[in-house]
Amino acid sequence: MQQLPAELDSPAARLVLKGSSVLLVHLVAHGGALGFLVFGRKPDRPAFVAADLTACEEVAERAAVALHNARIHSDEATASAVLQRSLLPTPPPRLPGVEIAYRYHPSSHTTQVGGDWFDVIPLPGHRVGLVIGDVAGHGLHAAVIMGQLRTAVRTLATLDLPPGRLLAQLDAFAQHLGHTQLATCLYCVYDPTTGRSTLASAGHLPPVLVGPDGSNDLLKVPVGTPIGVGSVTFDTLELLTDPGSLLLLCTDGLVETRGQDIEEALHALGRRLTAQHSSLEDTCEALMRRQHPEGHHDDITVLLARLNGIPCDSPRK
Repeated sequence: MQQLPAELDSPAARLVLKGSSVLLVHLVAHGGALGFLVFGRKPDRPAFVAADLTACEEVAERAAVALHNARIHSDEATASAVLQRSLLPTPPPRLPGVEIAYRYHPSSHTTQVGGDWFDVIPLPGHRVGLVIGDVAGHGLHAAVIMGQLRTAVRTLATLDLPPGRLLAQLDAFAQHLGHTQLATCLYCVYDPTTGRSTLASAGHLPPVLVGPDGSNDLLKVPVGTPIGVGSVTFDTLELLTDPGSLLLLCTDGLVETRGQDIEEALHALGRRLTAQHSSLEDTCEALMRRQHPEGHHDDITVLLARLNGIPCDSPRK
C-alpha cells in the first residue's frame, strides 16, 4: 500500500478513512505541484477502480487551475495594497495654518488600487501644495502611471514652480512617458501667512470653498486640457481666503451619479460641508457616507483642507 501523505497520516484522518476506498490525485498547474485532491468512498460503496482515475484526474486538473488562479489574484491583491500604501501619504501631515483630512476608496476591491491620487506638499515660507489627480482607467496599470505622475509633481514642487508652470512641466513629462492614458490634475498653493491661494487645473473638477460664515462657492479655476495632451499652457486663479475656510478637492467618483449634473452635485457638496462636525475627520467621513451609502463604482478621492492661516509675523522657513 502506498504511504499516505503526512496530512492524512494522523489518528483522526485514519479514523475517518478506515475501511474506505481512497484515491489521491496530484494537483498540478503550469508545471507546479499545488498539493493533492482526496476522493473517498465509504465502506458500503464499491471501491475505486482504474476507470475512475480518468474522471478524478479531470476534476483535479480543473481544481488545480482554479487554485492557481486564486493564488495569483491573492498575490496581486497583496502587491497592490503595498503599492497603494507606498503611493499615498498617511497619516495626514501636520502643517502650520492648515488642517488636512482625506479619504481614498478604489473602485476595485480585488486590486485595491486605481488612478486617483492626492498629495500634501510642504513648501518654503509655511506654504503648502495641495494636489489631486485622476488617471483614466483602473487597476495596476493606471496605478503605475499615477505613481509616476505623483512623483513628478513632488519633484517639480521642490523647484517652487507656480501652479501653471508646474502643470505645464508635468504635461511635458507625461509626453516622454509614452503612455496613451490621459490624466486630470489640480494644483493649489496656499500661503497661510497671507491667506492667498493660487490654483491651476488640467481638466480637473473645480474645488469647493466653504467660508467660515457658511457661504460656499464653486471656484472658477481656468480649466486647461488634461495631462498628456501636450503643447498647452495653464492659466491660474488667485484668491484670498478668510481664516477657517474649508477647501474641498475631489475626483469625479465622489459626485458622478447617473442623472445628476456634476456642477449641481458639487454645489450640493458645498451645502453639506456647512454642517457642524466635531472634527475635520468626522466631516470627511460623513461626506463619504452621505454621497455613497451603498458603495461606489469608481475610484473616489477626497482631500479636505481647513485653511486656518497663521499670523503674518511668524518666522518664515
